[in-house]
Amino acid sequence: MSAIAHVAAPEPRVAGSRPSRLLVAAALIVGAAVIAFGLRVGVDYGQRYWIAGHSPHVAAGTPMPVSSQIEDQWGLRFTQVQLMGSNGLVEVRYQVLDSTKANRLHADSTSLAIIPTMKVEGSDTVVTSRSLMFHVHNDWTQNLDGKVYSIIYGNPGGSIYTGGLVTIRMMDGLELRHVPVRG
Repeated sequence: MSAIAHVAAPEPRVAGSRPSRLLVAAALIVGAAVIAFGLRVGVDYGQRYWIAGHSPHVAAGTPMPVSSQIEDQWGLRFTQVQLMGSNGLVEVRYQVLDSTKANRLHADSTSLAIIPTMKVEGSDTVVTSRSLMFHVHNDWTQNLDGKVYSIIYGNPGGSIYTGGLVTIRMMDGLELRHVPVRG
C-alpha cells in the first residue's frame, strides 16, 4: 500500500438545513399575515373614506326633524343623535310626550325587539338593537311627561359619523328620516 491515505470524498451538502427551512417557513407565514392585515385595514379605511366622502352630510346646526306619526303613536319625540366615547358610542335621546303611549318602549326591559334601529343614510349599514349598550329608564313609574331619556348603542365599525344622516326606525315600521348626527 502506498503511504498516501485514501481521502474520502465529502458528503454532498443538502440544500438548506432544518433550522433554515423553519426560518423560511416562519418568515412566509409572518409575511402573509402582515399582508392580509394590511389589506384588511386598507380596505376598511378605504370604505370608510369613500362612505364619508360620498354619503349625505349636513351642516352644523341643522334642525332635528320631527315625526307627528311617531309622536302620536309612540308618545315620544327624538331630540338628538350624538356620538360619544371617541365615536364608539351613539346616544339617541328622546323626550316623553305621553307616558301611556311611550310605555311600549319600556314595557319589556328584556326584549330587544322594541328598541329602534338606525340606518346610515347613503349606505346599507343598519345599527340594530344587538348593538344596544344601555337603555336607562329607572324612574319609569312617576310623572314622565317632558322627561328626556337616552338609548346608548355601540357604533360597529364606526359606521355612524359626525355630520352624517341616519334614519331611526321603530319596530312598527314608522321612520324618522334625515336625522343629523352630532359629534
